[in-house]
Amino acid sequence: MSKYQLIERERKFLLASEQVNTTGLRQKQITDYYLSGARLRFRVVTDEEGQHYKLTQKSPADAAGEAAITTIYLNKQEFELLNIFDAVIVSKTRYLLQSGQLVIGLDHYLTETDKLWLAEVEFSSTEEMLGFELPLPRIGEVTGQPEYDGYALARRFQQIN
Repeated sequence: MSKYQLIERERKFLLASEQVNTTGLRQKQITDYYLSGARLRFRVVTDEEGQHYKLTQKSPADAAGEAAITTIYLNKQEFELLNIFDAVIVSKTRYLLQSGQLVIGLDHYLTETDKLWLAEVEFSSTEEMLGFELPLPRIGEVTGQPEYDGYALARRFQQIN
């Protein structure tokens, strides 16, 4: 791991669509651009404060739920200048649910023929991650399952331009 990387600790859970309640929750619109053939992702986040732009590289770590991550925050001009590569584009709505000291992201992916709800939770320590119990009904945990990583979900729910 380089000195510029951080360890991201995250768990993901598949939720039953009919049991998700987002009433009163803050939300963000997220559009991800996964570069083909690379571990790089551009992200545009739109929330009540405006638009935010990031370039992120994630590398799987040895432990389940952990990844080495490097993020560069960009302005709009830098994003437009750099975002010129072939990419798989996906949008999702993220609802933010406060649970004690943690924030649970409820991600809603939607197309005309498919929909999916995932809960994502980030942790500051391995102990916190391993001891966490999701306080929501769920179908199951999908942490580390390749079909639920960002690129796989982008391919499943990609926008056709």
